[in-house]
Amino acid sequence: MTEIPAEIQQYEKKIYDLRQLLEISRALNSTLDYQYLIQAVLDMCLAQVQTLSAALFLTPEMDSDMITLVAGYKGFDLQRPIEDYHISLDSPMLEFFEHSKKAMTVDQLDQKIGDIPSLALVREMGAELIVPVKAKGKVMGLIVLGEKVVGGEYPDSECNFLVDLASLGGVAVDNARLYERATVDMMTSLKNHAYFQSRFREERERALRRKLPLALLLTDVDKFKNFNDTHGHQAGDEVLKAVARVLIDSARSVDTPARYGGEEFCVLMPGADADRAMEMAEKIRSSVQGMTVVHEGKEMKVTLSIGVSVLDPDEDQRTNKNMIERSDKALYACKHGGRNQVQFYQKGM
Repeated sequence: MTEIPAEIQQYEKKIYDLRQLLEISRALNSTLDYQYLIQAVLDMCLAQVQTLSAALFLTPEMDSDMITLVAGYKGFDLQRPIEDYHISLDSPMLEFFEHSKKAMTVDQLDQKIGDIPSLALVREMGAELIVPVKAKGKVMGLIVLGEKVVGGEYPDSECNFLVDLASLGGVAVDNARLYERATVDMMTSLKNHAYFQSRFREERERALRRKLPLALLLTDVDKFKNFNDTHGHQAGDEVLKAVARVLIDSARSVDTPARYGGEEFCVLMPGADADRAMEMAEKIRSSVQGMTVVHEGKEMKVTLSIGVSVLDPDEDQRTNKNMIERSDKALYACKHGGRNQVQFYQKGM
């Protein structure tokens, strides 16, 4: 049997790696789910090289001045709380990677920049190889890998592959962040009004096509103006954030909690009938009533009124407007009925 020359084997390996990167690129660019992308990058690293440890440092926000260890790291046994693992963007290690596209071992970096605190931090984790994650020419994070299972060094071919993978991951994560910034209300972390309307249209058309139920909760903070007038607008903001957290924590994975505008919030519930929607609304109302918002040492009690409606196949064929109006009328009935209650839309409201 004729042995394949080493040069041909190298070319075949390069072709294989390029095909892998193409598939990875397709996978990473098929979603804008930020958390999914983070886990996908780590899983791909583990799948491509023989190590059981992988972690990702990223800037927590687009304008942050540091990178932090992201939850979901694999294999590393941390010796301190995860929030202690952060590296300033001014660190010599990140400045070094601004001008280098190569993956570097911890020992190689030690020779280049010395055993500085940021390098000592990843060394403490058990890091062996560090790969820069870049987007638009800037370092936005690091992939940190542990020792190889079989021992020895990472070959150049694997290092080069990881750099390409990190580049693809960086672009995908940056795109996901831009999308999130465009669709999320930054103060409450809820989806914004524009996203809600778009999602509502998609779910309404899907429900009509498949003859599935769909419910909408429209909620309003009772006497919200009093919080601003009595305690100031920052206190009002704290109230909105606290209510938003209840909506986020209460919603199912398929639901869309959103900020409708001002102190009004909504929850779109695909697959939910009237009973399920009323159960969710009462859960939210009760949770808000039971919480206390503290601002500058002052305790504030909050209540909500919630109007509920469900999809009407005859009235809701063409627009979101009619269903929103029915929830709004139910909400209006709550206000006139004494507030801090849930009402389901009935004809004549």
